[in-house]
Amino acid sequence: MKSKSTIFSRYYTYIKPITKLPIIRNYGPTIFTLLTMSVLIFFAIKPTVETILILQKKLADQEIVLQAITQKADNLSQGKKNYDNLNPNIKEKISAAITDTVSLKSLVQTLEQTADIHESSVSALQIQPLVVDTKAENQMGSLVELAFTFNTEGEYQDLVAILQDLKNSSRLISIEGVSISKINDGQALIMSISGKAYYFE
Repeated sequence: MKSKSTIFSRYYTYIKPITKLPIIRNYGPTIFTLLTMSVLIFFAIKPTVETILILQKKLADQEIVLQAITQKADNLSQGKKNYDNLNPNIKEKISAAITDTVSLKSLVQTLEQTADIHESSVSALQIQPLVVDTKAENQMGSLVELAFTFNTEGEYQDLVAILQDLKNSSRLISIEGVSISKINDGQALIMSISGKAYYFE
């Protein structure tokens, strides 16, 4: 078995003559120093470069968001101009469909009058609880839903006509669900409507 010194002596035999070369003796330390500095500089700069790349990515994402917000603002501005140029009659119809206040009275009157016109009786009217906030001046309002349940009794054709009238009502009403059931042995039916009205807050 060969000793360790015998194994490594072979490498020393190849390396030793190279180290004795004049160019290696003169410039070897400088080259080694430059290599060491290059490695150290690479590892020192790497985190900074990574941070710069991350910041550039975030900046690009923020520019996309800014463009989207700018486009939305332009669309809203154009929408306001279009609304201001509308015919006054159309503006009145829009105001009647979606009021600026909760206006529970107008909703209740709409439902009751629709039932009365078609000779049906109102058996129940329930409006879901809601929190009413004061609308700040010079602030764009948000659309708020006003959920309700409306029960009325009548003949089948009258109940269908009530649904049609509510669909075409001047107050914007969205019907979410309808159920019709028979009352005892008579011809009268009871219809339960769950729906939503809207207003700007």
